Amino acid sequence: MIKSMKKNHSKQRGNVFFFVMLGVALFATLAYVVSRGMRSDTTSRLSARQVELAATDILSFGQKIEHRVAKIRRKGISESDISFEHDGDFVNAACDTGADPKFPNCQVFNASGGGFTYKSPEQDVTANEWHFTGETCIIGIGTGVAGCDSDTDSSNEELLAVLAAIDQPVCEEINDRLGIGATPASAGGHAATKYTGSFGDDTVLDGLNNLNAGCFSNGGNFHFFQVLIAR
Repeated sequence: MIKSMKKNHSKQRGNVFFFVMLGVALFATLAYVVSRGMRSDTTSRLSARQVELAATDILSFGQKIEHRVAKIRRKGISESDISFEHDGDFVNAACDTGADPKFPNCQVFNASGGGFTYKSPEQDVTANEWHFTGETCIIGIGTGVAGCDSDTDSSNEELLAVLAAIDQPVCEEINDRLGIGATPASAGGHAATKYTGSFGDDTVLDGLNNLNAGCFSNGGNFHFFQVLIAR
């Protein structure tokens, strides 16, 4: 009887030890999975398929905007009258109300103008909206040469569409499709000033010579740009 009780106690201690070790192992496995998931989230929140779709959407939007701007210009509307107004933003006073003779044909996001509807980017790709600026030049595009960002000549600044702070894998996919290769770095980056009808000196997209579109790095972030008018 005593031997049987000892065996039961020994067996119980063995069972407790087994469950303790099992719990430790499961906890370690869970911690590993969570930490791995957190690391992968910092590099890319998107699957390979999502990266491909995001790159397609961004390139398509940029190209469509370029085509709509060209459509508006074919109507005889000047650069300074083009408006990217949407949701009360990017308002160009020269193309804002019926009092302006070329309104609404001068608006990109208007059925009578560019015939295009503004669409916000997917939130899992970037938290930013599309940005339009006329204060950045690109060497080799239009008449831009070295020093075009500070030559007091606003005639060589491009009209750009920019999508800032996109996921790095999406940026790399875009450049791969455009045949750019490794992601260029630009110390100058793009101008923060919104285009509302005027051009001016501000920045140069250095490292992106002769490129009409592409993705670049700046300050650890990745940005896409599309030239809408080369000047």
